Amino acid sequence: MKQEQAHIDQIRTAFEKMQSREDLLHLLNEVKPLIYGEKTVPFELKQLTWYANPKLSGKRYTEFKITKKSGAQRSIHSPVKGLKAIQKTLAYVLHCVYEPHKAAMGFVRDRSVVDNAKLHIGSKYVFNIDLKDFFPSIDQSRIWKCFQLKPFNLNDVSNDNENKEINLIKTSIRKFITENNEHIFYKINDDKFTLIHDKKGDFFKYKNRLTSHLKKPKLSLTSGNKKAIENLNKYEKDVIECIFNDAYRYILADKNLDSIFKLTPSRLYLSGMIASICCTELDVERKNNVGEWIKVRRNVLPQGAPTSPIISNIVCQRLDFLLSGVAKRFGLKYSRYADDITFSSMHNVYQQDSEFLKELHRIIAEQGFHIKDSKTRLQKDGYRKEVTGLLVNEKVNVQKRYIKQLRMWLYYWERYGYEKASGFFLQQYILDNRNVKKVYPNMENVIAGKLDYLKMVKGADNDLYLGLRSRFDGLSGNSNFLDNLLISWENNGIEEAMNIFYQKKVK
Repeated sequence: MKQEQAHIDQIRTAFEKMQSREDLLHLLNEVKPLIYGEKTVPFELKQLTWYANPKLSGKRYTEFKITKKSGAQRSIHSPVKGLKAIQKTLAYVLHCVYEPHKAAMGFVRDRSVVDNAKLHIGSKYVFNIDLKDFFPSIDQSRIWKCFQLKPFNLNDVSNDNENKEINLIKTSIRKFITENNEHIFYKINDDKFTLIHDKKGDFFKYKNRLTSHLKKPKLSLTSGNKKAIENLNKYEKDVIECIFNDAYRYILADKNLDSIFKLTPSRLYLSGMIASICCTELDVERKNNVGEWIKVRRNVLPQGAPTSPIISNIVCQRLDFLLSGVAKRFGLKYSRYADDITFSSMHNVYQQDSEFLKELHRIIAEQGFHIKDSKTRLQKDGYRKEVTGLLVNEKVNVQKRYIKQLRMWLYYWERYGYEKASGFFLQQYILDNRNVKKVYPNMENVIAGKLDYLKMVKGADNDLYLGLRSRFDGLSGNSNFLDNLLISWENNGIEEAMNIFYQKKVK
């Protein structure tokens, strides 16, 4: 859907002024008709709070698996209908508010795989890497933090009275931690942390699961081992600070604190709410302290949610900035299409253990991502060079097989008719797309989509495209004519159908 500049400006202004859940609800309901039409039913506040709290809302996603070209399985998590509508509307808002880095080519308005490929035309060396488990490698806490930064600025409000209320919460947390030191460490070992906060005679209890890295280390202490004692003291301070930050974050994001935030609106609360709406708890892989991959349970960005693409670009803003800097330092071109990263140049800096590769691996690890070694490749002059599925040797082009397949399907249609040609088409399509099971595609629709893609790559005035399009239009016109003929026969009888047939024949 094309976004009008007037809508973008209005949404940005409304987002800047947003202070409460009600403001977020109002903004989403202003945007929803732009996506679903004027007759759409507005969201209700209880829907937002329901889907923002996975403990209440139950099953929010349906999981299914598709087979990659490598044969491995990819998990897709499709949100339920109500959540999907909220996420789709929220994604529209985020696209208006956020302007991605110029190196980000995927999921960006007015940018495509063609723009991504064009950047690397004519380079002697093209270096491709993929990021492992791209969406699920982004944790909810990281998204929560990104929404506090520019251009979203979903952080503490500036009003003095409201800041005073928030500072009161902070003071209460620190006081509780200080006065209950032993109790906290006992609770950490039990993998739970309990906080009691007193506000106007009301007591609120919050339980926060703490990960094992907060547990007290077992250090060997002797009377002469001053260094070990210093390390332990420092570690205890770090643990207390970590507990404070974690408790403060969960308090401001906790749905049960509605009574506080009715008195004290907080944009930081909205940051937590939006992050929760966009994430779900999954079993994911993370590296442990010794560099081994282990399975852990985390709230992460799911692949399949409408909000995941734009949020991945938001999270990768720092990555794009740093890798663009590295590219400039080594005289390279850089672009990123989702998890597909490409560098290109006229000189070779991609040798094993080169300064460039060391810097590349350092930045990617520092930003919380990991390179998928099996997808890393260096393409050189004299060979076919490819970027996100398109050839970039001399100009952006599709693979020869792409054109060959289009010509073959059109030939079968011309030679044998649509029904028999569809049988040949489905055999080939199922071989190429192992994910196809019960729902088979329509040949005419697939060919139309492939021609649109060819138009985007080669241009609307390209002779090859125009020739194939002309053949398709002639065939699809005949197909529609026969369909209409049968419909007329059923509805109006054989005589009316024959009149239509002879009129067509005379023309």
